[in-house]
Amino acid sequence: MAKFRRFIFKIIIYIAIAGLIIGGVWWGYKLYKKTSEVEGEIEKVTVSKGDIEVKFNDIGEVFPKNIIDVNSKVSGRIEELFIVEGKKVKKGERLAIIQPGQSEADKFIPIDVLASISGTVMCCESKGYYDEAAMARVGQRITGASNSSSPSCLMRIGNFNEMLVKLKVSEMEVFKLRAGMPVKIFIDALGHQIFQGRISMISPQADKDNRSGIKTFRVEAGINKYNKFLRPGITARVEAIMDSKKDILIMPLTGLFEEYGVNFAYLHIPGGKAKKVFIKTGLRGVRNIEILSGLKEKDEVYTDKPLNLEKSDDKM
Repeated sequence: MAKFRRFIFKIIIYIAIAGLIIGGVWWGYKLYKKTSEVEGEIEKVTVSKGDIEVKFNDIGEVFPKNIIDVNSKVSGRIEELFIVEGKKVKKGERLAIIQPGQSEADKFIPIDVLASISGTVMCCESKGYYDEAAMARVGQRITGASNSSSPSCLMRIGNFNEMLVKLKVSEMEVFKLRAGMPVKIFIDALGHQIFQGRISMISPQADKDNRSGIKTFRVEAGINKYNKFLRPGITARVEAIMDSKKDILIMPLTGLFEEYGVNFAYLHIPGGKAKKVFIKTGLRGVRNIEILSGLKEKDEVYTDKPLNLEKSDDKM
């Protein structure tokens, strides 16, 4: 009877061991399947031959190259205005008459205000967020240049024969630019017309926005060709090609990883574990990056860290 009990006990132990083994295999299989399914869901991108362009893009506004504020030399009251906004005037043309003095009792000789350049009459620039651009009015009292370092603006005159785009470029982007660099200027309001131009001015110092604290540099891009439809204030997009390479080894940026200043990728190994490979990169575009070493054409890399990853010593 004791022998029979021991026999039954051994059978139970063997069954338990077999159950553990089968359970372990099943669990391992489920884990492998789950891992495989997860990795199968991770997108892969392919290393290939292609071209890369590094571009500068920014948004600005069109302005006349030559534009001035019209002021009176003397303080007083505007007696007459001979022009309206949008009128074309010639240099030396009479624009307004100013009656000097602080009141009607002052009997000074009226002074003419003349156009110092030829161009189109425009409103004065607004001084604040809530101020609208405007021209002076008959009867308005003004401050002259002889009495103040900030005389009243009567109007502006701009010569539309030469136009440029004014930009406010971030301190991270301004160092990509140089004076004389050719640019393309896109004017969407004119049916996506493209104008050729060049960087004509880069401010040597930054302007700081008091509200946001953001620093920008004033940059101007001259438009090469006259177009009668160009108007001040029109939005323009300026584009410049900084560098380019053709028929090089490239990889989508989604496959690139970086840690401690070192670039790497997770290489897909068909039928095996994924491998972490260190790579050297070159020119970087908007979507792709140049591969100098570490990968070859037609290699596939993951866009996220795979679970089934070969152990690595993480050394170059």
